[in-house]
Amino acid sequence: MKISYTSEPSSMMEILMEAIKREQESYDYYYRAALQAAKPATRKLLLNLADWEKGHIEELTNHVMELKAQMEIDRAMTGGL
Repeated sequence: MKISYTSEPSSMMEILMEAIKREQESYDYYYRAALQAAKPATRKLLLNLADWEKGHIEELTNHVMELKAQMEIDRAMTGGL
């Protein structure tokens, strides 16, 4: 898998959103590979990897929600400045 960096993210939110995107791509890759696997052991391994990626997506999504909540608190405290 080739990763190219065209520009640096400018905020924590951008970093988290990019990470979620990449985890979703990894999940999709492992899941599709599992559907095509001929051997049950290979299928099981690939589904476990996909499940790990799903866990990463959930964790990153929680960080996004926490960041949004903190941004709202900051906005309320500063009067939207």
